[in-house]
Amino acid sequence: MENTVKKTPVSKRTSVKTSSTKVVVKTSKSTKTPELAKTVNLPKSVFGIETINSQAIFDVILSERASRRQGTHKVKSRAEVSGTGKKPWRQKGTGRARAGSMRSPIWVGGGRAFGPTNERNYNLKVNKKVRSLAFFGALSQLAKNNQVIVKSFKLNDYSTKSIVKELTELKVEKLRNILIISNDEKVFKSSNNLQNVVVTKVTSILVEQLIQADVLIIGKEDIKYLEGLVK
Repeated sequence: MENTVKKTPVSKRTSVKTSSTKVVVKTSKSTKTPELAKTVNLPKSVFGIETINSQAIFDVILSERASRRQGTHKVKSRAEVSGTGKKPWRQKGTGRARAGSMRSPIWVGGGRAFGPTNERNYNLKVNKKVRSLAFFGALSQLAKNNQVIVKSFKLNDYSTKSIVKELTELKVEKLRNILIISNDEKVFKSSNNLQNVVVTKVTSILVEQLIQADVLIIGKEDIKYLEGLVK
């Protein structure tokens, strides 16, 4: 007697309707420029260059990066590796290739031919006029975008909270890159814990720092020093 298997009907596929929802992208407030910079009168000799040369800025940034590069890479030549100077075997009659030293570059453990040395200099030369054009051009770009605040930073004690408090009063604490020009050692050490704050002296300002900065905080004395650099 044969067993009959009942076939159950296959259910029809149901279409699922997906509701389309609009995705709203919220813009962060970290890109807003401070409103206090609009009321500041800056000297045109330092912050008033009309045409900004982007090629000069690019060349100076490459030169600044190259000057910070340390040539600490070093390999040993055949004169520096350890090993005997004796000829491994006689010149003829052995059937092997002639060899004069075990410190040869073709031997395992031998010296390296034409390897890197620490005497290499990576500095790139940039003319003084090009460097000054890039430096004052970067300052002028910050001034045009209202990203310069004239204020001298000085602290009575080592305190990170005091720096955050002053930045909060200026309404710039949420910016990603804050560049402060100061000669105070307490300001340097107190800002080490702040990832979005860079403190440097007026004599050590880099063009790359000015390009990356969202706001520049500089004192009146430092501005007078920059005016003295203009020729």
